Amino acid sequence: MDRPMIKKKLMDVLKQNQGRWYKPRTLLKAAHISERDYRMLKVILIELSREGIVNKKGRHQYAYKPKQQEKTGILAVTSRGFGFVELQDGSEIFVRAQHMQHALHKDLVRVRILKRQSGEKPDGQIIEVIKRHKTEFVGTYHFDRFGEWVIPDDKRIRIRFAVEEDQQVSAKDGHVVSVELVHWEMGHPEPLVRIKEILGFPGDPGLDKALIIHAHDLPDKWTNKAISQAASYSQDSVKSELKNRRDLRQLTCFTIDPETAQDFDDAMSIEVTDRGWVLGVHIADVSHYVTPGSPIDRGARKRGTSVYLVGSAIHMLPETLAADLCSLKPGVDRLSMSCMMTIGQNGNVVKYEIFPAVIHSQQRFAYEDVEAILNGKDHSLADNIHEMEKLRKILFRERKARGSIDFDLPEPIIMLDETGFPHDIKPSKRLTSHRLVEEFMLVANRITAEYLSLMFQKVKLPGIYRIHETPAPEDITKLQTILQRLGIQQKISSPVKPMDFQNLVEAVRESPFRHFIEKVTLRSMTKAKYAVDNRGHFGLAFKDYTHYTSPIRRYPDLVVHRLLKAYLSHSTEPPCSNKALEKLAEHCSQRERVAVEAERDHIKMKQLQFLSKKVGESFDGVISGVLQFGFFVELAETFVEGLVHASSLTDDYYDYEEAHFTMTGRRTGKMYRLGDVVRVKVTSVSISEGLADFVLSDD
Repeated sequence: MDRPMIKKKLMDVLKQNQGRWYKPRTLLKAAHISERDYRMLKVILIELSREGIVNKKGRHQYAYKPKQQEKTGILAVTSRGFGFVELQDGSEIFVRAQHMQHALHKDLVRVRILKRQSGEKPDGQIIEVIKRHKTEFVGTYHFDRFGEWVIPDDKRIRIRFAVEEDQQVSAKDGHVVSVELVHWEMGHPEPLVRIKEILGFPGDPGLDKALIIHAHDLPDKWTNKAISQAASYSQDSVKSELKNRRDLRQLTCFTIDPETAQDFDDAMSIEVTDRGWVLGVHIADVSHYVTPGSPIDRGARKRGTSVYLVGSAIHMLPETLAADLCSLKPGVDRLSMSCMMTIGQNGNVVKYEIFPAVIHSQQRFAYEDVEAILNGKDHSLADNIHEMEKLRKILFRERKARGSIDFDLPEPIIMLDETGFPHDIKPSKRLTSHRLVEEFMLVANRITAEYLSLMFQKVKLPGIYRIHETPAPEDITKLQTILQRLGIQQKISSPVKPMDFQNLVEAVRESPFRHFIEKVTLRSMTKAKYAVDNRGHFGLAFKDYTHYTSPIRRYPDLVVHRLLKAYLSHSTEPPCSNKALEKLAEHCSQRERVAVEAERDHIKMKQLQFLSKKVGESFDGVISGVLQFGFFVELAETFVEGLVHASSLTDDYYDYEEAHFTMTGRRTGKMYRLGDVVRVKVTSVSISEGLADFVLSDD
């Protein structure tokens, strides 16, 4: 029998009996191959094994190796070393640490499925890194007699980097540096890197901001072309545009912003009518200056949003433009997109008009200034502000009647000294003046979305919307379980409605667990995002909603302005295709998530810096999470979170009950549960690892 025929007969038997192991002699009989071809059969089996076509175990057993499935996706690595590859259809493949090969967090990879277990994610092995998510990293420089090394700050990278030899750098042991990946040879345990920049020693002023920028790949520099473009605009560009838009300079309008704000992208005006009010929301016309495809536009699109770190910001636009010509500063003419809404005494918007305009702000108010006026302080614009407050109450009442959820979660306000070190943390206060601005921005965003939706219904022109989808049933079930464990008998209907959440928030308004429950409730909801398909906003209970009011700091708002201008000019062609808008909406949603993560990480870093000076002190807090190895406690007032490790509970042996979010002592029956108020002492803080350790305290 010739060689190809022997090979075919062997493979036929192995394929028909997958999972069964054969010795060569058994295969000879099963495949009806003659004894004289036995030697050839054994050679063929060895070759098939080397080629990976058949599996071999021991010295003389063979089985068919099924063709392995390969997929492409984005790798997400955990701090424990394993990870998951997310495929385009949303499914995931589990990858063990030993099967990562040379892939890193967020790399685009090709993964081979090794096995699939019923009801579980399949196991996979990464076989190729198609595209690196990033090639620049931050870590701590060290050297020894074997060479120079960088230990990455990112705990998801569990190997060290080898520094390229003969690189002339002045890094010292312990320096924090940024490095660039040069190459990573197959089979080599350590990637080779080149030091790009010495950032400083831990604790140096400004280092934490640099770490956040590098960790989240935040663009913080502008091209020379963008800087030149921003510098080319002047007040003359406002004057030359006056003839092309409606003149509202005689209208009494003003801005209300934080005391420290440097750019003002929204101004407001109000006029009393026989049947209600005419509310004007005037937004900086960034789209007049930032045209599609221009150097500034390319940079703004890449950023997607401004990022507000503690004590500083990374702006979406060059500061010379954002803080000057695009900013609605008092006493100067400024270009705007204005939304004028006629609102009845019942809070309904009777009619509206959106158009390009020129305005002249009368006053720049801080929130505290307006709060003082609302509390009786005299001012020339006091009547306008009091009328605004009347309208605000009506709009809020009307929105609440729809089921709109009004969370009132305080945020940590971190105060820094001259070196950038936090010396105090206080909870933010939500003033009536904050609510006033929020309510007017909400109604303007809603009306703008209604207009975009109308244009789609009439002539199929696309829009970009801010959508918030209904929470997943499993998340609502988990929330209901937590509420029951806390003794809160507030039922959530099925299907869930916004009013259910509003009723819950109202029910716990006076509860000591109030802020904790609001946080848990917020986590049970889906994240809002940008989309071309208008699916409404669950949390606000709005059928139509978009972002229109902040084009200085959000790219989607800038795009909405461009769409508005095109549609108001009766253009039958949208400024960009539906497909391009979909891609843009996805990009802006992703950039928003990055910004939120960066802001949270910087806040946590500053909180831990603050806490590092409080070791040995005791604080009140709330149990914010219960796990097998202990429970997390969030401190009151400062919102800093730390871990009470189970090993520190020495008065008893505590059993973890996942279903009840509790740890219960076997002998004493003492219970620690989610939401409980406890007093803890700070025992240690590791800023680099992002961890704080607490023990229970009687102080």
